[in-house]
Amino acid sequence: MSRIAITAFSGWNDAGEAATGVIEHLLEVWPSRPVGAVDAEEFVDLQVYRPEIRTTEDGLRVVDWPDTQLRLVTPPRGPEIVTVMGPEPSLRWKRFADEVLEQLQILDVTAVISLGALLADSPHTRPLPVSAQVEPVAAQRVDDSELYSGPIGVPTVLARRTASAGMRTTSIWVQVPHYVSQNASPKAVLGLLRELQDLVSAPIPLEELVEDAEAWERGVDELARTDDDVAEYVRRLERAQDAAGLPEASGDAIAREFEQFLRRRREAE
Repeated sequence: MSRIAITAFSGWNDAGEAATGVIEHLLEVWPSRPVGAVDAEEFVDLQVYRPEIRTTEDGLRVVDWPDTQLRLVTPPRGPEIVTVMGPEPSLRWKRFADEVLEQLQILDVTAVISLGALLADSPHTRPLPVSAQVEPVAAQRVDDSELYSGPIGVPTVLARRTASAGMRTTSIWVQVPHYVSQNASPKAVLGLLRELQDLVSAPIPLEELVEDAEAWERGVDELARTDDDVAEYVRRLERAQDAAGLPEASGDAIAREFEQFLRRRREAE
């Protein structure tokens, strides 16, 4: 039976740790086993993503390297899922994408779901906008009026590579409020998982995550109440989104949000 791959990379494309949080959630709720890896040595700046040393339950000292891990997840029904998770590589993205693709082909993967999260001017009190689109293959003409143009990360590079290899590739992105980007956002994880649910057969257990998302929102509410400027800013975002009727994020909207994110990133440097 053919398999589905789900990819997520920490770093620039993982605002609120939402994309990697989805894979971590799947590994918690469904059984899995390791089936492959991409060695960090050739692709990752180890001064940025340092290896870690730990003691095992048997008292052994081991070093954990920041490799990209592939695991085979077995849901209660439907096709098996190959998860791909690791840090965004610092070097040789094209070679990295080719190596991941080769392992996915060996594992009989025929469809890929690429996850990402970006910082945006979205209020935490409203549903976080999520967009999903099927990646076009290299020779396919598209209407670029609805597509983002600008800087990209390795999720997009890999998604383009898998699509060009004939794998049906869907990219799903969630917008994370930039004013609470320092911590993990279970609400953003939940948004991605609900979109992902339409693409996998087995129901994904979400009960605990729903509670975590509600607790996260209450915590941000409390923080906003202690700062009048933040509270007013959140109200402005709410009014703007409510006036727009809470539309799903279009390509143009994603582009605008990403441009604002890049400006904030440059200003912070």
